[in-house]
Amino acid sequence: MSMLILCTGKPLSSLDGDYNSAEFDLAVAAEQNTGIEPYNGRKTAPSGRKVYLAEGPLARATAEQLLLPCEMISEPLLNEIPLRSFTDTEKRYSAAVWKRKAAAQRKSGDARQAESRQKARQRADELISKIERTGEDCILISYPLFLAEFLDRLRSAGYVVQRSGLLQIEPLERMVASRREEHCGGCGHNCFLSNPGCGVGKEKAMRMRIAEKH
Repeated sequence: MSMLILCTGKPLSSLDGDYNSAEFDLAVAAEQNTGIEPYNGRKTAPSGRKVYLAEGPLARATAEQLLLPCEMISEPLLNEIPLRSFTDTEKRYSAAVWKRKAAAQRKSGDARQAESRQKARQRADELISKIERTGEDCILISYPLFLAEFLDRLRSAGYVVQRSGLLQIEPLERMVASRREEHCGGCGHNCFLSNPGCGVGKEKAMRMRIAEKH
């Protein structure tokens, strides 16, 4: 079983500049309720995979631009982690400072943030269990803050996560998660055993098939 995970696109109204607390909270709301910058790349065909979509205009716009027409299942467990200013003040800070201090509050469980990091991780675990119960390949579309926690929980649950990016999750980034035992692990490529790319993987896949027959 594998998951193709897509991050939402860059919002048309994005957090940029300096804000006081009230302005920051309004900018966050505006970002979540806008569309995404136009995507002109190749669209992905679901090819029979179920598509699970976070709630909100950003996720919907991303799905419509990145995927060929298909049925989509709304999944609240994929929703973004709520973001709020870390204090009420007229003092102005950059968006990066507001986000960093809000993240620290989530980590400590400060009640000012609607969802602590612990609760977000529990939500991610619930989502993993829900997907595993289906046992089917799927496509997931979600937001960057939640995906950072989700990927971490996937790795803890024994998944290999392959990313197109390196550090911070970027808009429209594509990721693939699959069980560790489905991979070779014999070299740096760590190919799927269903499609090994070298002699080491082919030998391991053959041994696995023989073991399954017995």
